[in-house]
Amino acid sequence: MWEWLKDKWEFVAAGVTVLVVFLLGRKSKKIEVEVAEATAEAKEKEIEVIEEISAEEKLRLAKAHQKYVNSRIALRKQAKAAQTELERETISRKLELLELAKEDPETIDRILMEELNIARLK
Repeated sequence: MWEWLKDKWEFVAAGVTVLVVFLLGRKSKKIEVEVAEATAEAKEKEIEVIEEISAEEKLRLAKAHQKYVNSRIALRKQAKAAQTELERETISRKLELLELAKEDPETIDRILMEELNIARLK
């Protein structure tokens, strides 16, 4: 048998190599399956977070739009009641600033508080 192994060592080495590669391939396939499962779980969590953020963003935009509409209505009422040209120009400027920030409630608040000196519109 030793004589045959010495004579055919190349075939034996090739067979052992094939066996080792086969075993390593099976092990790496298990790892790939585990990685794929972990990736799928992470993807599901990412989708949940995106949906939650999307809902929060929609709510934020709805609040901004409501604040924009209420502010615009109040300014229109003030414009109808304005008696001087200066009052009408001031209200017109307020409407322009409000139009610039209609998608962002924080900016609307800042404009109303800082630039227009309006604490709350009734």
